[in-house]
Amino acid sequence: MKNVTIACALLLIFLSFSYTFSQTKNSNIKNATEYFHQRNEAISLAKNEKWQEAIPILESLTNYYQSDSDLFYLLGLSNYQVKQYQNAITALKKTLDLGGTILTGIPTGSRPSNDIMIKIAKAYALDGDKANSMLWLRKGFAARYDEKMQLQGSSAFKSFSEDKDYLALFGNDSQKNLTRDEAWKKDIDYLISRIEQLHFDMNHYVSKVDFEKVVHDLKTSISHSTDEQIIVKMMKVLGTLGTGHNLLIPTSSKIGALKKLPVQFYQFNDGLFIVDADKDFEKWIGYKVEMFENTSTELALQKTNAVNARDNDMQILWLGPYYLGLPDVLKGLGIIKNANKVTITLSNNKEKSEKVTMDPVAWNFTGMPVLPKLKTEKQPLFLSKKEDFYWSKALPNHNAMYVQFNAFVAKDEPTFPDFNLKLQENIKQSNYQNLILDLRFNAGGNGAMISPMLKAIIKFEATNPKGKIYVLIGRGTFSAAQNFLINITKTTNAILVGEPSGSSPNFAGEAGYFKLPYSGLWGIIASQYHQASTAEDERKWVAPHIPVGLSSIDYFNGNDKTMNTIMDVIKSDKN
Repeated sequence: MKNVTIACALLLIFLSFSYTFSQTKNSNIKNATEYFHQRNEAISLAKNEKWQEAIPILESLTNYYQSDSDLFYLLGLSNYQVKQYQNAITALKKTLDLGGTILTGIPTGSRPSNDIMIKIAKAYALDGDKANSMLWLRKGFAARYDEKMQLQGSSAFKSFSEDKDYLALFGNDSQKNLTRDEAWKKDIDYLISRIEQLHFDMNHYVSKVDFEKVVHDLKTSISHSTDEQIIVKMMKVLGTLGTGHNLLIPTSSKIGALKKLPVQFYQFNDGLFIVDADKDFEKWIGYKVEMFENTSTELALQKTNAVNARDNDMQILWLGPYYLGLPDVLKGLGIIKNANKVTITLSNNKEKSEKVTMDPVAWNFTGMPVLPKLKTEKQPLFLSKKEDFYWSKALPNHNAMYVQFNAFVAKDEPTFPDFNLKLQENIKQSNYQNLILDLRFNAGGNGAMISPMLKAIIKFEATNPKGKIYVLIGRGTFSAAQNFLINITKTTNAILVGEPSGSSPNFAGEAGYFKLPYSGLWGIIASQYHQASTAEDERKWVAPHIPVGLSSIDYFNGNDKTMNTIMDVIKSDKN
């Protein structure tokens, strides 16, 4: 037994020595310090797209140490860019073997593992190996690759882009002269395959049996349904999934594209109102909506839940009014009988009711509607520049800096990092003691942008012990903005003001795109789980510390009650 123990000990020593040796073989790097400096140099070269210069350094680094997936990732991208496809494939496969990468800021690169799989597929295709290219395409799709819709026309697959097996990956086939019903059935089959392929947990809110019944009812209704009705029923299929980031873009279809009413609705805390309108209907702006034909507004809003997949009930307030503006949806939900002429009952502030009939109009979807600017020259601060992704304004009378962050979308000038550096500089020079961050219109975007502003906020609190951070939130605080909000609450003592947020602390998000092959309809599926908070956090939303709603009276009078409340709190602190 003693001899066995000694033998095992010697074997462990040998294995340990062999592993250590394997990490440093065939490299001209002398020590860890030199490794560190060359690693930084290689990353800098890659970020500046100096691929050929980066390759020998990356080869030396990966020979010295074989456990850093970031370096194999860069080596793969660099070889890909200089058309050394076999070398690229080897390095990118090694990246995946090591669990992928979280390296950001690399041109032409994308860090998710499923994106790396697609890069490998492209490398094989460009190297003339269709079989392996198809294999890695399937691997990427099975791993919930979320940009499949944009991939089909990639030049990397040009050599076999018309082959039947390649087209089949995107729902196309060689069958010609399909009937209308056959084409819709193929679209439905492809939609279901994409939901199954993309969704993080499709049967969490709907059982497999119930989901299959909804799909079966849709397929059996094709022959006696209009194109518009089929699209609404597809929206109901997505509605069963039960979380945000699941929706169909109803204007994207080549046939049956849904029209909308010539007005925009918004749900205030005192009811549903018209807040914007096409030219011939502008006189109805400011009117309250009482009825859709014979259905009360309250009941109609609840019925939109059938098509409104959502994280929480704040999304009923946010997106419900959008669906109420689509006549075919209203008909499909049993709210109205005629989608070609919609009669709604309106009332003014004198409680005088009037029935108004509206004809649907064609439109282009440009995103979910947000509260529009007022039809006046002077705008309240929160509406004044809501189309700007990020901006700030000093409020010296309140010893405060106001920052409105409307979308996680980068601008050319100023860049997001530069904006936040300037923000820190301005706060330091002015010695403002209150930082007001407005996230009410921020429905997300590129979540990788979180760090610069989060660092600025943390630094403000660290360097201003008596300072206060106020964060304005609401129904439209969603997706990447929800993750940002959770990070703020975890790292600072921010005071939250407004409505509950539009998503839950942990949620299924991202945007896995799909495009149906025959109708051209496209949409998104929630493809990734975001755990920004603790695993035990099951809150439906992040609730404000100071709850403040918005009434129609305040809005139409240009009065931002949420900001006014913050000013009152700041004033009371002085006293």
